[in-house]
Amino acid sequence: MHNLDRVLGPQQMFNEMEYETGPFGAEFESDGEGAMLNEEALAAELLTVSNEEELEQFLGGLIKKAASGISSFAKSSAGKALGGVLKQVAKTALPTVGGALGSLIPIPGVGTAVGTMAGKALASALEFETGLSAEDREFEVAKQVVRLATDAARTAAQAPAGANPAAVAMQAVKTAMQGAAGAGTAAGGQAQSGRWVRRGRHIVLLGV
Repeated sequence: MHNLDRVLGPQQMFNEMEYETGPFGAEFESDGEGAMLNEEALAAELLTVSNEEELEQFLGGLIKKAASGISSFAKSSAGKALGGVLKQVAKTALPTVGGALGSLIPIPGVGTAVGTMAGKALASALEFETGLSAEDREFEVAKQVVRLATDAARTAAQAPAGANPAAVAMQAVKTAMQGAAGAGTAAGGQAQSGRWVRRGRHIVLLGV
């Protein structure tokens, strides 16, 4: 079970914070089996990024797809701010991505703190799962990062015009994390392992 509550408690780490006023082309589908398969494909792509530029390209494409009803959102100030927070989420949650970005030093700020805490929460969510290899666990975390980014982009895209971009981005990520924790509590059973192997710079999904 993806029990984020065990890590976040009653979401205090987020709720108590103050606000500041190419190759990645997998399609996103909103629900059903297709969404699951595309989520796995996107997670696999995320694990292949090798530098900051590729991560920004991936996240920009994901934000654009998730907020497809608002075509200009990904390039807006709020969209760019969200991308910055999500970059910190991915770097913190995924050792593969963090290692690829190397010594990248994030710009200090509340947005960085939110991204770091969200990343740590996602990385810790599967600590108590049994039967998952290290690679399977990282793949499951990558899927959660994709899900978080998608939900956050949809929320941020609905923010009123003129809202503070940094505040919009941070609130969207916090809201997405709260939703993830609720879903983890409601869902029972074991995490479904997405089997995969790495071949060079490519991730190959098994059984898909």
